Amino acid sequence: MRYYGAKTKLLPFIEEVVKKTGVNSDSNFVDLFAGTSAVGRHFKKLGYTVISNDTLEFSYAIAKTYIELNKVPQFKKLKAHLKLRDGNEALFGYMNKLKMRKQGFIFENYSPNGGRQYFTDENALRIDTFRFLIEEWKYEKKISELEYYYLITSLLRGVNLTSNVSGTYGAFLKTWDKRALKPLEMEEVEIIPSKNKNKAYKRDANELIKEIHSDILYLDPPYNSRQYASNYFILELIAEGWFKETPKIYGETGMREYNHQKSRYCLKSSALNALEDLILNSSKAQFIILSYNNEGVISWAAIQQTLAQIGSVEIFTENQKGIKGIDQMYSYTKAA
Repeated sequence: MRYYGAKTKLLPFIEEVVKKTGVNSDSNFVDLFAGTSAVGRHFKKLGYTVISNDTLEFSYAIAKTYIELNKVPQFKKLKAHLKLRDGNEALFGYMNKLKMRKQGFIFENYSPNGGRQYFTDENALRIDTFRFLIEEWKYEKKISELEYYYLITSLLRGVNLTSNVSGTYGAFLKTWDKRALKPLEMEEVEIIPSKNKNKAYKRDANELIKEIHSDILYLDPPYNSRQYASNYFILELIAEGWFKETPKIYGETGMREYNHQKSRYCLKSSALNALEDLILNSSKAQFIILSYNNEGVISWAAIQQTLAQIGSVEIFTENQKGIKGIDQMYSYTKAA
């Protein structure tokens, strides 16, 4: 998934740092700022029990699917209702072949019909139709909570592949990207098998840390002033839905209101205080691995001083290829 700050290319490096701690895969791995769960997925594959957290609904949906689900859901009640044969291929085939198109919030606001071109008219109608069906099936109890989030994740993946943006959703492209002209389809999501009780949360990180035990606590807070709630507002809008209350949007891009989702870690005036509070409440963690950026709003000296309050600090660095002049820095702290 196109996502600013994803650590996909740095997974081998993060794994290498975790190995240096000596904590093996029989332990738990807490990913407190999960994003698209790229790091959590990796350590779930390695056998760790993963606890994932993020404050955004679309991130939570992804984590419920990739982290909490350990096997592909069967959709037994839904397939019986739709009179579909066994196998999820039939369910996704049913959805993709629907002739009916429901005009909804995306078509009315984020397609050429609505004066913006995040999606073609046809794909906007498909998003509205799929999202309406998923919500209806949830309301009618035709699907479980995890089946619901599995379908939301499938839709978000389709949106990601066909949205007319360069990377984030802060603005749409003035000309059509070839990907955006392809029909959006619902597809099966690959699930990572696990025997562990993995868990996804949607909580304030500074509050959740007070309630959970961490063997490996991985922290990847926002680095700069870019708010994820605004950069990915369309993904958030689709994940949350618009069925209880019509979202308030504004401007040329149709940005939704996101003041209630602003992160303290994106503000220079509050980021260090937020980090200090988090670290001091993390003192029971066996190891803390902090990922940060040398152009972040918190200085690396301040980060070291903060970590040193609860244990010894080591620093590991890695250049992230393709991003000029930016080093990814990792530190782990052994609790005193």
